[in-house]
Amino acid sequence: TPDFRSYFLIRIKLARTVNEIHGDLLSTFPDSCPGLSTLQRWHTEFDKGVFALEKKTRPGRPRETRTEENVARVKRLVEDNPRMTTRQVAAEASDGGSRAPKPPQRAPNKTQRVKCCQDLLKLFQDHGEDFLGSHLLVQDESWFYWDSAAEASLGEPTGPDSEEDDDSDGVHLQAEAADRNTMIVPDLKKDKIQLKDCLLMWDNARPHTAKEFLTRRDVEPVKQSPYSPDLNLCDRFLFRKLKHLLREDEFGGHEEATLALYDQLWKLRGHCHDVIAVGGDYVY
Repeated sequence: TPDFRSYFLIRIKLARTVNEIHGDLLSTFPDSCPGLSTLQRWHTEFDKGVFALEKKTRPGRPRETRTEENVARVKRLVEDNPRMTTRQVAAEASDGGSRAPKPPQRAPNKTQRVKCCQDLLKLFQDHGEDFLGSHLLVQDESWFYWDSAAEASLGEPTGPDSEEDDDSDGVHLQAEAADRNTMIVPDLKKDKIQLKDCLLMWDNARPHTAKEFLTRRDVEPVKQSPYSPDLNLCDRFLFRKLKHLLREDEFGGHEEATLALYDQLWKLRGHCHDVIAVGGDYVY
């Protein structure tokens, strides 16, 4: 490896600027030269009189992110599953796919978590088995993969902009999600469900404004426990947890997807019993 620090020190003493030094290194060692920000940091250390020719040793395992082995591994992962997220690719590539299980975390506010589970179980008891599907409104946002090509093969329209860009699946999805969210209130009116009969779980609402709005309309908010993504529907069941459970499934239409969604939501009651049994700790 070239001694970049020594070269930098010599060129600085010859009154060369940082940009000039970086340009020389980039033209000679395009794949391995230090970045401009690194050279700027070295220049600051030089001005302060703390610049050292030898690199400071740091504890821990050295970084090996750009090895040929890692590049080939990432390429294989993406080719095998083009829908993998960057987080999944990083996890698989960093440990070769053989990751040791993390030790279970200790849950803070365990008393509040137990109380939250008891309240949720009481909702099941008071409102019946179908309260999740007919009385509970949950608001949050997320992204799901929408295959516009598959939809077009079924003879359904893909949206006004579908012919302009084949890579705009995410835009189609956002529009689709927005269209379906606007159907919430008409559906409530059609089923003759009053707003005061609904239970509301809202992940990102302004607390004071939302509280005033709900109080005026006699809407009962579902209490959430802090640091408890496994209990909050917005965090656990509608998003990361639910995506993991359903990611290998394919559905022929919205009805099949809705039924699969509800099948997983019903598991909330069993999870609450498990959390209470362990005194509020996290249950995996």
